[in-house]
Amino acid sequence: MYLKNYHFNFKVVPTLAFIIAFSCFIRLGFWQLDRADKKNILNDNYTSRQQDKLISLNKLDNINHKEALLWRKVELNGSFLNEQNIILDNQIFNQTAGFNIITPFKISNSNYVVLINRGWHSNLESRELIPNISSISGNLEVTGHISKFPVSGINLGQDNIETLNASIFRLQRLDSEELSYFLTFNLLPYMIYLDPLQDREYLSNFKLPAPDSEKNYGYAFQWFAFAFTLLIIFLRLGIQRK
Repeated sequence: MYLKNYHFNFKVVPTLAFIIAFSCFIRLGFWQLDRADKKNILNDNYTSRQQDKLISLNKLDNINHKEALLWRKVELNGSFLNEQNIILDNQIFNQTAGFNIITPFKISNSNYVVLINRGWHSNLESRELIPNISSISGNLEVTGHISKFPVSGINLGQDNIETLNASIFRLQRLDSEELSYFLTFNLLPYMIYLDPLQDREYLSNFKLPAPDSEKNYGYAFQWFAFAFTLLIIFLRLGIQRK
C-alpha cells in the first residue's frame, strides 16, 4: 500500500496476530456493552415492579409463581419459626465480610413457608462464636421485597449445612431442593427481604437485581481503547518511508 512517500510493510505473521487480537478486543468490548444492557433491562423491570401496588401474599392464588412476584413489595401475615434460624455465610456488604440472618415464616391459613431475610451482620471475631438471634414471637404482619435466593460470595468447599446449636444452622448457599428436604416445609421458591427490619442490630443489604452496569461500560471502554492502541501500534510499525 503506497501513500505519497510511505508504504506499508506487509508481513503475514504480525498481520494475522494483529487481526486476531484486534477482533478479540472489539468482541470483548461489545460483550461488555451487551452485559450492561441486560443489567439495565433487569433493573428497569425491578424499578417498574417496585412502583406497583403492594400485594398481600395471604390473598394470592398464585403464591408459588416466582417470576410473577419477583421484586414486588408484599405484606404477609403469619409467624416466624424461630427453631430453625439460618446463617447464610460469606455475604459481602460494603466491602465487609458478614452473614445474613434468615428465619422461616409460616404464612397464616396456608401450607406455605417463606424464608425471611432479617438483615446482614458483619462477621464476629471468631467463627466459633454463635450470633445471638432474637426470637420474634406471635402472629404478626410483615412487609418486604420478594427476591431470588442470594448466592454466597465464597465457596469454601465444605458441607453446606453446619449445625451450630438446636435452633441455628450455618449454610454456605441456599439451594431450594436441599432446603425443602432440610426444613421439611412446603417452601416457596423465593425469599423476602424485610422492609422495615425487625432487628435493630442488622442492616438491610437488599439491592438491585443486577447492580454495577456502569462497570461494564467502563470495561467496554477499556477493551475498545486496547483495540485502538493496538491499531495505532500496528500502523506505526508497518508504515515505512520509501
